[in-house]
Amino acid sequence: MRILLRTLLALAGLCWGLAGCSDQNADQLFSQAEAAAADTTALDKAVSQFNTFLERYPQDERAPKALDKLALIAQRQGDMKGAVVLYERLLSQYPKSQHADEAQFMIAFICEEFLGDLDKARQSYQRVIEQYPTSELALSAQHLLPNVGRPPEEWVKFQDAPRAP
Repeated sequence: MRILLRTLLALAGLCWGLAGCSDQNADQLFSQAEAAAADTTALDKAVSQFNTFLERYPQDERAPKALDKLALIAQRQGDMKGAVVLYERLLSQYPKSQHADEAQFMIAFICEEFLGDLDKARQSYQRVIEQYPTSELALSAQHLLPNVGRPPEEWVKFQDAPRAP
């Protein structure tokens, strides 16, 4: 009797984790995660919901967007290394995604501006240029690549604001 009860409980737990047995479908879960992400007091809830979404629906067309949102949340929380890991996961799992060029660009930007990894920043900007040549970000990467590690004052031309008469 105990073995039967344990088996039934184990099956119930397995069923609960599967998408078909869940009380939330993909649309509901993704919408709730997005709503939580928009609320700065509910970011932990958003992380949990996006992760659940990715576990249950890895082939959903919104999966790359969920990873992108998770990376943005990591950045908002100051976890730049975590954001890079999430962007790299997006590139690895969904290389043809509409979010891939931005993910590659953000890896470069974070590595340069926050992590001080200038070599990785250069490599990442170069990948944007090579892998996403038609992306608007490729033009930005071409402009930024030769200036990685240089203070903006050295290479950005600032205009003085016109003085009021």
